[in-house]
Amino acid sequence: MRLKKEIKTKNTTQEWVSGKIGVPFGTFRKWMTRKTYPNLKEGVEVAKLLDTSAEYLITGIEPQGLSEDERKLMNSYRKLNSADKENVLLAVDAWAEKL
Repeated sequence: MRLKKEIKTKNTTQEWVSGKIGVPFGTFRKWMTRKTYPNLKEGVEVAKLLDTSAEYLITGIEPQGLSEDERKLMNSYRKLNSADKENVLLAVDAWAEKL
C-alpha cells in the first residue's frame, strides 16, 4: 500500500501522521486497512505531510510525472514567502540562460 510505503520512506510512524492531522489513531488504522477512507481534506493533509500528492496515494501516478527530487523542490518552494519565491525564480532564470 502506498500510504504505508510513504510513511516508512519518511522514517515516521502512523501514530505521528494521525496526530499531526488531528485524526484518532483508530480512524487512521481503518484507513490503512481500507475499512474506511479519509475525506478529501484529510487525504490532502496526509499527502502534504508526507511530501507527496493525494493523486499518488490514491492512484500511484506521480503528479505531472515529477521525480522525487522535483517534488521535494516544489514542496520547499511552496513553503517560501512571496519575496523568496521571486528570488528563486530570478536565480533559475539566470541559470537557465547559461545553458
